[in-house]
Amino acid sequence: MNRPQSSIPRVSPASREYVRQVLDFGFHNTTSPGLAGRLEREFAARFGVRYGILHCNGTATMHSCLLAAEVGVGDEVIVPALTMASTAFVVLYVNAVPIFADIDPETFTINPEDIRRKITPRTRAVIPVSLYGLPPDMDPIMALSRQHDLAVIEDNAQCFLGYYKGRIVGSIGQMSSFSFQGSKHMTCGDGGIVITDDEELATRVRRAGVLGYSAISSEPGASSIPESLRCHPTFARHIALGYNFRMPEIAAAVALGELERLDELVEMRKAVARVFDEVVRSCPWLVPQKTPEGCVHTYWSYAARMTEDGPDWAEFRKKFVEFGGDGFYGCWLPVHKEPVFATLSERVAQDPKRWPHYAGRLPDYREVTCPCAESIQPRLVQLKTNYFDLDTARRQSEILDRAIRFFR
Repeated sequence: MNRPQSSIPRVSPASREYVRQVLDFGFHNTTSPGLAGRLEREFAARFGVRYGILHCNGTATMHSCLLAAEVGVGDEVIVPALTMASTAFVVLYVNAVPIFADIDPETFTINPEDIRRKITPRTRAVIPVSLYGLPPDMDPIMALSRQHDLAVIEDNAQCFLGYYKGRIVGSIGQMSSFSFQGSKHMTCGDGGIVITDDEELATRVRRAGVLGYSAISSEPGASSIPESLRCHPTFARHIALGYNFRMPEIAAAVALGELERLDELVEMRKAVARVFDEVVRSCPWLVPQKTPEGCVHTYWSYAARMTEDGPDWAEFRKKFVEFGGDGFYGCWLPVHKEPVFATLSERVAQDPKRWPHYAGRLPDYREVTCPCAESIQPRLVQLKTNYFDLDTARRQSEILDRAIRFFR
């Protein structure tokens, strides 16, 4: 087991140097110092696949994946009930229908058996989420994808260098989405990347994120039209509908420097999680997220479920903060319980002619239930792991222990 240093810088010296190179080169239309292409190549190689396509954020990545998989009007995409809402929003972006599957009560990740129950003739894709840094049970999910010809798009926004039965997370589904948003293991403020081992999908993803340009490819950095083509008035640029999801070169420069120390960043998160784990496992009313045998958890957050024997969630957090703690986060509402979904169901029911692609296809989300997610979500405790100093994490764990003992 690698042991991280007791503290590491928030931004690496390499990132600062790469930013300097971009600034010295200047900003141009179709030329750059090549750091974006280098990041695409090296990130994909780190995860054992051939292609990487940078995006402006980790929501756009999943949007492009769905377009690449040709998911569209009236199709169904199965997503977990417990995740950040973007996982479901991107399904709506392509005029498809999010279908919510329940979670496993111990791992909090999507339950493959509920995926099986939710598959219909209209199902086209599944987006399993590596929640908090823990991969879901991918073998049965991939078996279902082969049986029903479904695209599997891994949402690994919270999981870098995780493993599932010896395979690095991100290399299992047909496509995989990562986020570089500010809270993630590696960051450039915001951004994301899609990785895949399929050349055709890589080209489609890039085209979906770069305005449907004709003269692009799966190759690293191939996100602009060469001037030799672009200058001609007869050149047909757009062969598909696409979006402008490109990542700026200066953001790629920061991310490249962070990729070069990704092992260090992940090991620091795991070390912080171990510090909290020692305290949580001594508490009779906190049950940590289970890491199944064969999985490597990378702890975007350290999550635990409060049992019914525990104190009120808000009172526990209040006491933790009173004692000097940084606080902890509650889990997002189960996505189908977010008001936007009830509102959409109501609008479709009231005016189906306005929403012909959803009429008769969209569930009434006001009636959708995922009992496990709904019972666990209100009592989840998400402890931050993005500390860059282990002494700070230890102080926080001591304060957490004091707050726990207060309620014993």
